[in-house]
Amino acid sequence: MVEIRRYQCKDKDQVRRICMETAKKGFQHKEVVCWMFLDYYLESEPEHSFVLVDEEEVVGYIVVSLDKDLYAKQMKEKWIPKIKKYSFILGWFSKICLRTTKPLDQKYSGGFHMNITASHQRQGYGRRLLDVMGKHLLLYDKPYLYLITENKRTRGHGFYKHYGFQVIKKYFGGALALCYKIK
Repeated sequence: MVEIRRYQCKDKDQVRRICMETAKKGFQHKEVVCWMFLDYYLESEPEHSFVLVDEEEVVGYIVVSLDKDLYAKQMKEKWIPKIKKYSFILGWFSKICLRTTKPLDQKYSGGFHMNITASHQRQGYGRRLLDVMGKHLLLYDKPYLYLITENKRTRGHGFYKHYGFQVIKKYFGGALALCYKIK
């Protein structure tokens, strides 16, 4: 039976595996993907993380940061320097991402990252993870979920648009910021 529950420390390796497996095809720096998009949440704000579990196996996750100041501080002091040591270009990209999300965090909060294994996609679990996170955010008086997608041609973009996300900002290269007002 597939269920959603709060993240537990014992889930970390499985969640990181999913993050690496679902990284963009051809992206060779799989460990860095976790540093860029996952590890901060699991280490610093695990109380805002949920996992999708099938039997005992984690098959998906959703994470969010509600402490925008802590997020920015730790990204600048810990994660970006670590990424930069591995790859100058990815460190530079991470710095740009941080600058890009700062105004979104100030206005919307609720910036999240979500992934589901290929075997569990297209079965309604993404919608269920978003619903759980939305209810969680409302407990903290945070009425928005937002993310940045690569471009309109991705399957993820179509999923989020279908869920009700709206484009709030367009970026160079086709990237889009999408936002959803939680009901």
